[in-house]
Amino acid sequence: MEEEQNIDDISVEEETKASEEELLQEGQGDSCKKCKEYLAGWKRAQADYQNLLKEAERQKNTFAKYANEKLLSDLLPALDQFALVLKHIPNVDTLPKEQMDAWKNWLVGVRAVKGNWDQAAKEAGLEPIATDAEFDPTFHEAVAEEVSEEVASGNIARVIETGWKLHGKVLRPAKVIVAK
Repeated sequence: MEEEQNIDDISVEEETKASEEELLQEGQGDSCKKCKEYLAGWKRAQADYQNLLKEAERQKNTFAKYANEKLLSDLLPALDQFALVLKHIPNVDTLPKEQMDAWKNWLVGVRAVKGNWDQAAKEAGLEPIATDAEFDPTFHEAVAEEVSEEVASGNIARVIETGWKLHGKVLRPAKVIVAK
């Protein structure tokens, strides 16, 4: 019985192959050209779809990378204020020991909070713009010029406001005074 079934399967396959060959020979003209056109169109559509998927993924990643840009921009004044506080620490050496210890403990707390802010900014992709070199209009905003003998002409003499970048993109340019 199995032999009869196998023989039937083989004959069906042979008939199918024969009918496909006949169709191909008959349709060598216009229909074969249309098949090739349809196949080429289908391949182009598949390539376009793959490109669309890649572009959508790229846009999603870019959006996620810069989604917090507004929030981080709004938090920059808080970072500036902490830096300003640490620049203007009063001299507490003349105070009585008890008050001096209280001030020093307060200063330790302020430095710890500043450290936490800096760490959070770094993890979010924020980084300060370097201001220890030549003026670069892409990263710096010149608010004034001043004559300086210590700094070469065209370099940054002083920083008025720290600039920030988010993943390499300028969020706020550094406001600087340029030496001349």
